[in-house]
Amino acid sequence: MDKIINLHVKLVPAIDFETRMPHDAYTVYCRIDGAALLASGWTLKDAVNLFRKQHHVDNRTRIRLIRPFRKQRHYAIPTDII
Repeated sequence: MDKIINLHVKLVPAIDFETRMPHDAYTVYCRIDGAALLASGWTLKDAVNLFRKQHHVDNRTRIRLIRPFRKQRHYAIPTDII
């Protein structure tokens, strides 16, 4: 049977400095054996790929994304750069 890792996804408000438009970045996270594991990326694919790389998750291990994605609760987007 294939191993499955369930990842929570958090949407993190950010600014795209090329277009100067708001953009959601992504943080994926879970707990494995009591340890909090996470990775962030500009795209969801980047975040999942970084998670696999940082935490040595084999490419045969299935990743299941838990929905709904959560928005970061507290944030501040600097308005002086828009």
